[in-house]
Amino acid sequence: MTSGQASLLDSIFSLADAHPRLVLPYTTKRPEMRMIYGPATREEQSAGTGRGQSTRPNSQVEPIIDRVAGTADIADTNPDYERLLVGLFKELALDQNVESNITPFVVHSFTSWMSRFLFEPMRVVSLTRDTIVRGHFFGDEPRQRMVLIANTVSAVSKSTDYELTYFATLYAKLVNGVRETRARGELTRDEAIDAMESCHELISITCKVGPLADSLKLMDLYAPIFRRGCPESCDELVNLPQRLTAFEMNLKYFATLDVLQGTLTHRPMFFRYDLTFLSPLHEELLDLDEGPGLRWLHGVPDRLIYVLAKMNTLFEDHGSCVASEKIQELEGDIEACKPVVYSSTEDDLPLKVGRIVVQESWRLAAYVYLYMASRGLCGADSHDARVVKVHKRFMKLLGTVKPRRNPDAFLMYPMILLGVAASTSEDRSTLLARPWGVSECTKSGTLGNDVVRIVNDIWARTEERPAVWSDLRVACLRVTGI
Repeated sequence: MTSGQASLLDSIFSLADAHPRLVLPYTTKRPEMRMIYGPATREEQSAGTGRGQSTRPNSQVEPIIDRVAGTADIADTNPDYERLLVGLFKELALDQNVESNITPFVVHSFTSWMSRFLFEPMRVVSLTRDTIVRGHFFGDEPRQRMVLIANTVSAVSKSTDYELTYFATLYAKLVNGVRETRARGELTRDEAIDAMESCHELISITCKVGPLADSLKLMDLYAPIFRRGCPESCDELVNLPQRLTAFEMNLKYFATLDVLQGTLTHRPMFFRYDLTFLSPLHEELLDLDEGPGLRWLHGVPDRLIYVLAKMNTLFEDHGSCVASEKIQELEGDIEACKPVVYSSTEDDLPLKVGRIVVQESWRLAAYVYLYMASRGLCGADSHDARVVKVHKRFMKLLGTVKPRRNPDAFLMYPMILLGVAASTSEDRSTLLARPWGVSECTKSGTLGNDVVRIVNDIWARTEERPAVWSDLRVACLRVTGI
């Protein structure tokens, strides 16, 4: 199994959660937890080649499998669907121990989710296969959980008019387990890693069916457990390059999402990170075309996550403009984050071009962040010549691809940053048309719809003045309450 494939194990398991608005505790302070720091009991691996995910089962009630419907429609609208389906069945056919009448349903459900919501789904076919095999071999409870997940993702993948009964059951079980773990207070590292097993599942699905605030509250819930699951002592900062390149999927997912939420919402990260490369291997892994990072999930270049973390840290530390030498260094860092296209000969040209556009859009969004971040970095407004130049590049880039789910679904996040820089009504209209073509962005009460509302809020308050970076924080607060 490749390191990139190792990432999807939990992306597929991320399918496990959406909820009828359970209220989670949220604190504005960075989470802390009194824990005993013991010796690391799991060997750190940087190459991302292991399968070292915990497999602690969670008991659920066996759900009834829904009928598989809409296969033809999914195949027509998702170019990757048929190849994913064939790839998964081919992988499973090699394991003669997997014989179950639920397997075709699970494969269909996971394939539907992957082709609809993952940026590079073909990179994680083998990992999905391992997930299905694990669900069969680890007893009744993991199998019941797998079927709950399959029912949930099948419903969410078909349309936005989904039923979340299965997800509500799973969500309640997992959240209660995390709360119980936090209440114990003293955890070994192994126990923390086990408790993090559901992190990716809960947050990934919540990002599709719940508002942005719910995803942030879940991160707050998991934050102290994440910290205990990392190998550093309580007196040390978590080393970000090591987390981004190590094999533990849930720890990597949390760290990646922490960086992104800090950038996209103008909020502090949940943790400060050590940005030192402890080994040349970590830096090399971030630059690999098929490295262990999570580019396959949202389309953010692996190296750019590290660069955004550097900028987040500078923004939090400096209330005035940083030295010009540091700005030039960051410009060089962003420039080095070149788009990578993972594709097979079967990929159509528009899909390949779309993936390049998404990654390049993230780079341009990083430039906007660098130049505009309020009171830190450069502090420019949307009329600044550098910002205008970057925004023009983005609008030209956007014009090279026709509206379609991929890339538009993956342009949603960088559009938050690039939307701050949009000044003309024509540009704003062009930008807004893209997310409105993505079904989940039109459904009220979802993260995608919150993104549209955040951008619209910024524009509504900047009709007669240039936008500044603090407008993003105000918009997020008005839309999410956080």
